[in-house]
Amino acid sequence: MALNGINMALAFTGQEAVWERVYLQLGLDQGDVDRHFTGPAFLAWQRMGNVRGWAGPLRPSWHSHSRVLQHRILARMRELGMVAVLPAFAGHVPRGFQRLFPNSSTTPLQRWNRFPDEYCCPLLLDPTDPVFKRVGTLFMRELIAEFGTDHVYNSDTFNEMQPADGRPEYLAQVGKAIFDSLVEVDPKAVWMIQNWLFVHDAPFWTDSRAKALLTSVPTGRMLVLDLMAELHPQYLRLQSYYGQPFIWCMLHNFGGTLGLYGAVNNVNRNVFEARAMPNSTMVGTGLTMEGTGQNYVMYDFANELAWRAEPANLTDWFSRYATRRYGASNAAADESWQLLKSFAGQRVHVPRDVEEPRQVHRREAPHPAAQASGQRVLQRGPSLQPPRPLRPHAGAVTRPGGARNATRVWYSVEAVRDAWQKLLAAGSARAVRANANYRHDVVDLARQGLQLAAAAVYKQAVMAFNKRRLDALRKWSAQMMEVFSDLERVLSTDQLFMLGPWLRNARQRATTELEEAVYEWNARNQLTLWGPRGEIKDYAAKQWAGLVSHYYRPRWQRFLDALDRALAEGRAFNQTAVSHDIFVNVEEPFTLDRADFPTKPSGDAWAVSQELFARWSPLLTSKSVLKKGQAAAWASTKTPPPAASSSQTPAAHKYTTEPSVVTVL
Repeated sequence: MALNGINMALAFTGQEAVWERVYLQLGLDQGDVDRHFTGPAFLAWQRMGNVRGWAGPLRPSWHSHSRVLQHRILARMRELGMVAVLPAFAGHVPRGFQRLFPNSSTTPLQRWNRFPDEYCCPLLLDPTDPVFKRVGTLFMRELIAEFGTDHVYNSDTFNEMQPADGRPEYLAQVGKAIFDSLVEVDPKAVWMIQNWLFVHDAPFWTDSRAKALLTSVPTGRMLVLDLMAELHPQYLRLQSYYGQPFIWCMLHNFGGTLGLYGAVNNVNRNVFEARAMPNSTMVGTGLTMEGTGQNYVMYDFANELAWRAEPANLTDWFSRYATRRYGASNAAADESWQLLKSFAGQRVHVPRDVEEPRQVHRREAPHPAAQASGQRVLQRGPSLQPPRPLRPHAGAVTRPGGARNATRVWYSVEAVRDAWQKLLAAGSARAVRANANYRHDVVDLARQGLQLAAAAVYKQAVMAFNKRRLDALRKWSAQMMEVFSDLERVLSTDQLFMLGPWLRNARQRATTELEEAVYEWNARNQLTLWGPRGEIKDYAAKQWAGLVSHYYRPRWQRFLDALDRALAEGRAFNQTAVSHDIFVNVEEPFTLDRADFPTKPSGDAWAVSQELFARWSPLLTSKSVLKKGQAAAWASTKTPPPAASSSQTPAAHKYTTEPSVVTVL
């Protein structure tokens, strides 16, 4: 991080150990605390008040280990001259708080993504209540005594949660109360805040309401993260945050999903426009992705922009990137990356509500769901149902489990095919083929190609079902299973595309057999159901060996078998019954399973990728893969697919993020 110029980052590890001490000092019992903390895989959302207790409680060994780890993180950051952003009190408290302080002003937070009462709706202590300062200052004193401070603190009270009172004067009081609780303990405190509330609920956060909150703090004592500035910036609408400094951030990824994507033209242009706009208060660039492990080129590129005086020549930059990445200049690799750059960075108009990420000028204000790269046919819940409409306002976002049409693509399918072919050609040079980054990338392009091939096969299978052609359905169903088998095989050639290391790392954190089981369950649930009954199912989906063979493939097998039975027996297809069957027999059992998966790769990535290109590339054409406006996949069981239309029904996705790192100029 430091070598990339990052000089400020969140340092949130270990805060639950401090919060446990604070809650017990206030008089809560251990049961109250245990019912509040989520398991490790869901702490980011518990910290923002979205859920409580799910997959918890946290064990004493977790607190002990996290506290030690945080000390090591902070020591290294400060040694490198990096500013550590610590957490501050945002008002979210356990349910038992009301028992101790019956006269305090607390309200249950809104139900988030249909989580049941057992795991939703912690209490929000009104920041204007005097008890807020008592809790906030107690936490700050304990935190600073434990970890020291660099005087920057993050607090997000209304992340995907709407204030109960919309009066600007009340919102100004809220902001002042939060800031006062910081400076009571640390007079040098700077309050860092995400701007996600302004994106997620734009209709509520009118200019006057946003201004009231932002100007409730002295100018320069609030630092705003413009969280998704590459696609949905707020610095123009909110007039450079009414004088408060802000960091231009690239969010880029939700849930750590895998899918080749990068709004490279936007990033290359908008950073410099934001910096040069009249009365700009931009003070840095940042990264706020929910997950890395994909599209490394975008993070490399974004980190460089803090050091540049003008936009890069993207053709030259991508050529140099290919050379750096593979350790040698190679014409075929260069051509591959130019194709990847061209389809990832194309500028297209995006309607108000969209499903897939596209290149959009910042003034077009796309829907945040445009960022949902990686949500594709292979890892979506199998269905013939249409996508669920989003709420009508521009800022609304909903859970990804409602997304049904994961077959649209916004780029040239042929460009992916040709980039894959040229990258394979680069491997004829032994030095390139021996490079680990190269081997990773031929797997990644094979993964992208096979997910597009799956979309083509899915299209044919659904058409066969709708036309009552049982033989054709069986042919395409068999091909779909072959796609899964081939995808599993190529993913197994690179450790970074394997489930085994993820589960091994979760188990290794444990100190007892019980902890090992709980941590593995956390790790499996986050990737799949993301909740007790799939509340935001597949939000963090990964195309990984192990997940493909033991989770995605069995789901599709049961779905296709059900289609087969419906045709063979002449009865209607029951999606509800099939989805329940998949949950009972595949999804929930997978989260509870303890089976081991390989942790070391097997096979030759280049050779396997070559073989799969020869097999599947004929399907990688725009006519084969459903494009935007084609709606064949969700026809009813008794009618043929509707004709192609220019209208689109958006997918439904839920987005929440914790900011990750920032680079301050």
